[in-house]
Amino acid sequence: MRSINKPLAALAAGISLCAVAHVHAADTVTFAGWGGALQDAERKAYLEPAAKALGITIREDNMDGLAAVRAQVLSGKPKWDVVELGSTECAQAQQEGLVEPLDYSVIDAKDIDKSVVSSHWIGSHAYATVVAWAEDSGRPVAKNWQQFFDPQVKGARALYRQPWLTMEAALLGDGVAPSELYPLDVERAIKVLTRIKPQVVNWWSAGADSAQLLRSREVDFLAIWNGRVSDVKASGEDVDYSFDGALLSHDCLIVPKGTANKAQAMKLIAEIMKPESQAMLATLIPYSPVNAKAYELPIISPELAKRLPTSPQNIDKVVAVSPQWWVENQEAVRQRFALFIAQ
Repeated sequence: MRSINKPLAALAAGISLCAVAHVHAADTVTFAGWGGALQDAERKAYLEPAAKALGITIREDNMDGLAAVRAQVLSGKPKWDVVELGSTECAQAQQEGLVEPLDYSVIDAKDIDKSVVSSHWIGSHAYATVVAWAEDSGRPVAKNWQQFFDPQVKGARALYRQPWLTMEAALLGDGVAPSELYPLDVERAIKVLTRIKPQVVNWWSAGADSAQLLRSREVDFLAIWNGRVSDVKASGEDVDYSFDGALLSHDCLIVPKGTANKAQAMKLIAEIMKPESQAMLATLIPYSPVNAKAYELPIISPELAKRLPTSPQNIDKVVAVSPQWWVENQEAVRQRFALFIAQ
């Protein structure tokens, strides 16, 4: 019997194991999202169907924003392949060189809102900041931004404790046309906010807090994310809201620079952007598709479409927020807003 060269056999075995490990890595993609109810819905609408369609395993993780992505990329070995961030963070990540360019030969973006299609990121879903009010308040309520920022409307109100969205709302309330919103006139926005500040009884930071303010009737009207007020209304509370002048924002998808599974990451994003996936998410949580074809499917009922800001009946009412403007100006504006809040 011919003798076996043990060093060569060991080398061959090592190469074989490496090949197997590579195949396993290529067949596994890790998606990192915000967790909670949103990621639960994304699992059913996006991840499980994509895993089946692509024949891969999709692992999940939770993250808390851009800083976590930055740390992974700078380590040289990012463990996440696809990450969902807020649109301003996606624009910031692109500016810092933290993300891979997206492969639009794989990702079909022809029916995606062009304002959320970038070379390095793409919008995953939309939501809106709306004016909502208690129908049974018994006190004056605002039903649009003009009334919200009119001190003659005496009802108790609440606003988001961040300059983004809050400054846009103030300027719209002061008569700025949506087409002329950017660049934001920061000092004008501060002036508008100052005149109603005594009537703002709460500056909320968490979406759950905004919903509770409305449920408890601590406020008569407020700025709130459409999904939160939709849940309050669906629970039987006598509240309502309007998409007129609503501020449209997006979450978005990126591929961290240096990921080992870039090709599969592009395929996963392609699956997420399909109209079927987009429509299914809207049935599970009140976030809105960015793929216009989603509304042509029977998955989204006419009743559900009424509650989504990007639906055909609402899209012309809303005002898109500019993530790029905020990336370029956020630090100075954040400081100015913090000074206003402290005064």
